[in-house]
Amino acid sequence: MTVEVYKNFLPETLMNQVVGHILEQPHRYGHTSKMSEDIKSPRWYICELEQDIFFSRCMLSFITDKVRKNLSLYKIYANIQYAGQNGGFHVDNFTPHSRTAILMLSKTLPKGSGTFDVKEEGFQNKIETHDFEQNKLLYFKSTLSHRGNAPLEPGFPRVTLAFKMDMYNK
Repeated sequence: MTVEVYKNFLPETLMNQVVGHILEQPHRYGHTSKMSEDIKSPRWYICELEQDIFFSRCMLSFITDKVRKNLSLYKIYANIQYAGQNGGFHVDNFTPHSRTAILMLSKTLPKGSGTFDVKEEGFQNKIETHDFEQNKLLYFKSTLSHRGNAPLEPGFPRVTLAFKMDMYNK
């Protein structure tokens, strides 16, 4: 398996508070996976959270405790995608010590809707697909090509929290 999967990642009450916190923050429309490559690619909403230091550190501590790695956070943001706002395959970072985590926050979607796809390491055409389940954390090497698909159903958006991190030795 290319991706480490952690279900029921946060305590339920905290997870609900995180969703509310994100949806109350300012959002900016126009984010895309490949801004420089395709001006016609779908866009969605993003909520930048680096300035929320306490929140960022708190969330990073949950990740480091779960994956048992020494990690430093260099970017944290929420993606808010409505139906039709699919992401495209992209790599977050090309350095081997970089890691990405995606926390699925909004309500669990029907099977096949709002999936998260990762191209398996060493296999350009083999894709590992993860259904969208609330409170599931996906953790993987940032060098892996991946994309987040929008929900198939109109209505409430697919909300994920993205963490870009570097792994280091103590």
